[in-house]
Amino acid sequence: MLEGEIIKFYRETAGLTQAQLGEGICTATHVSKIERGKTAYSADIISLFSERLGIDIQKEIESLKGIDKQLQNWHTAIIMQRKNVVEKIKKELEASPFIDSSKYAAHYQLLKARYYILHQEGEKANSIIKDIQKQHPNLTPYERNLLHHIQGIYYLNNYNNSNSEHQQKAIQVLKEINIDEYGNPEYYYHLAVAYHCIDSKVMAYRYADKALRYFKKTNNFLRAINAESVMLLQIGSDVYLDFQEMVERYENLIHDSEMLGALDKKGLLLNNLGNEYKKRKEYALAKKYFKQALSIEAETPISYLKRLSNYVDTCLEGKLSRKTTLLKKAKEGCSLAKQLDSKLYITLFKLLIYRIENNMEQYYSFIEEKALPQFQSSKHVLCINRYGKELYEYYVDSDQHLKALQLSKLFMCSIS
Repeated sequence: MLEGEIIKFYRETAGLTQAQLGEGICTATHVSKIERGKTAYSADIISLFSERLGIDIQKEIESLKGIDKQLQNWHTAIIMQRKNVVEKIKKELEASPFIDSSKYAAHYQLLKARYYILHQEGEKANSIIKDIQKQHPNLTPYERNLLHHIQGIYYLNNYNNSNSEHQQKAIQVLKEINIDEYGNPEYYYHLAVAYHCIDSKVMAYRYADKALRYFKKTNNFLRAINAESVMLLQIGSDVYLDFQEMVERYENLIHDSEMLGALDKKGLLLNNLGNEYKKRKEYALAKKYFKQALSIEAETPISYLKRLSNYVDTCLEGKLSRKTTLLKKAKEGCSLAKQLDSKLYITLFKLLIYRIENNMEQYYSFIEEKALPQFQSSKHVLCINRYGKELYEYYVDSDQHLKALQLSKLFMCSIS
């Protein structure tokens, strides 16, 4: 009962024992039962307790009842990415005197973890996740599913080295969600992203389509852009696709992002469209879009490194910039990657530097000894495909047939 929970909170805040609170009113045992909701009690007793504690019990009851609605509104604002509303509700919840001791404590802490992930504070989120797992073994079905969702998002947002194991963990935990208990189809989007990261195109498209329908139904236009962009990534290699139609879809999404003031999404879409032109060896157009993407502030430093790497690689492949300029940018990227301790981008920029300097012997040696083993260890499928193929062709061209045969076997195992 809410009255008992409120009485207990204010009694402990006042530093009173159950005996002290009940003195002249009832026994300590009866106070204990009231606080735990284990017995019936009269309104007069609650009134006397309230007077002794100096609280308005009816006001406190209404405040506690309102927490549930506030938590729902906070979650919705986070899903909708309405940052001002998110901050406003956060302050209101923090002002509640017994938010951390109420029956909503676990729900509140879970949403705090989601809030920290939204603000790129993964370690704070992970600390909360661990605390909840230890301190709240009996979560409600909704809270348990919310925990799975937040764990999945954490794994997706916590892989500077693009380790495939993180995406696999994300898929595993997100697949445990029971949508009937949870009622939040937003998690389909995170499943789509996880499948995209391991290059599972069919599953990524399937869940992105589900997420898109949900976002459109709820008028969540910002997230709809995210979902459709994931869908476009899956169909980019379809030889039967009308490429110009895909370009128009990208341009429409870029325009929508600009109209909604979502510059981070615009930058992501420009980068993705640049990649589509790069895959088709239309380097001048690829450079154009990568350059536009770089001109927009990236949401995270890792996003910036991705765009910079694409830009330098494209200019080098298409011979579109001076090597001195590209070398400076590649070294800048490598330096930032070291600061971020991003093993993936340290390696990618080192490979770019070797190519720009035309140090091809060192380039292939580095792929063989460092880069490819790293990509295989982290199960980075796209890098395994690209650099495994390059090394294989180098072995064949240089008559290292035994190494080519060994690599082809290892290569097939790595991508199976």
